[in-house]
Amino acid sequence: MDEALKLLAKANYRVTRQRKALLAKILRQTKPFSFPSLTKSLSGKNGCDPATIWRSLPVFLELGIIEKCDFSEDGVSQYEVKLGTRDGHHHHHIICVSCKKVEPLKFCLVENQQKALNRKGYKNLNHRLEFSGVCPACS
Repeated sequence: MDEALKLLAKANYRVTRQRKALLAKILRQTKPFSFPSLTKSLSGKNGCDPATIWRSLPVFLELGIIEKCDFSEDGVSQYEVKLGTRDGHHHHHIICVSCKKVEPLKFCLVENQQKALNRKGYKNLNHRLEFSGVCPACS
């Protein structure tokens, strides 16, 4: 939490009570989350209004606190905590086609290829690779 607050302050973003509540909720997430799920869980007197959440997510993306995961078939963006996790290592996911459970994979099959492209001079490389199948619980 302290590291995220320092990033916000260093980038001259306001650190409000609502933004702190949002950050606390996000940093406790162990699975991908969405704007609607955050809005639902943070609504109420001591929570965060949807506008604050909507405006804060791009800021958190920009600062590397979260990252966007585009594997949702319903078009709803999913996010994951990036700050302080996995030592900054990129990873992929497997999604159950039946129950929609998303599980992170602890490896990247194309990391070496991306490094080779960097050595060839390519910059700002990115890739996306997601697996789908039927999970053991649904089999």
